[in-house]
Amino acid sequence: MDRKIIDKVRKCLALARSGNENEAASALAKARQLMDVHGITEADIAMADVEEAVTRGSRTQRSPVWELILSETVCRALGVTSFADARGDRCFIGRAPAAEIASYAFAVLFRRLKKERADYIKAHLKRCKLARKRQRADIFCQAWASMVFMKVKALVPERQADALVEQYLTERYPGLVVVEPRSAKPNGACMDHDRLRGAVAGSDVDLNPGLHSEAASPLALA
Repeated sequence: MDRKIIDKVRKCLALARSGNENEAASALAKARQLMDVHGITEADIAMADVEEAVTRGSRTQRSPVWELILSETVCRALGVTSFADARGDRCFIGRAPAAEIASYAFAVLFRRLKKERADYIKAHLKRCKLARKRQRADIFCQAWASMVFMKVKALVPERQADALVEQYLTERYPGLVVVEPRSAKPNGACMDHDRLRGAVAGSDVDLNPGLHSEAASPLALA
């Protein structure tokens, strides 16, 4: 559906609420004409409130658990839904402008954790073999992301599912398949240390109250 036509219809419908009866009648007639000509329904107009925004993810066939936790953190804070697309990027869907804000907030968290991961590997895992290094780094990241999620959970009440967003997701992505994320399970005392260090590092993340407020910037990390 042409977004420009939808926007024109919505402007006409807004004018139809005018106190001037002639102006309101004219705007309503114009809206109805546009809807008839272009085959636009009231459901199409409602659906136009829903938008999606994509930001870079891990770009792997199976996203790591810590990326999923970051995504769920942002979804909890901003009332959107999310999935990994075919490229391994993260797509956020919600009512405007929440999807765009969620995309930005996730990008900030993702970059921060990727840097913390690299620093942690350099400081503690230089002597590990590659597979072991990745596993232990994932444990650190999972604990970091989980701690940030718990902070948001304490600040923001759980939201009810948005039926319009669910409908959009069903209609736009009918064949969407949820891929099980790549999980790193603790195994041994070393990984217990990785998890503890990740939790401590995550507890140091300061979330701007704007993460759950429409008025302020979505996220600030200290």
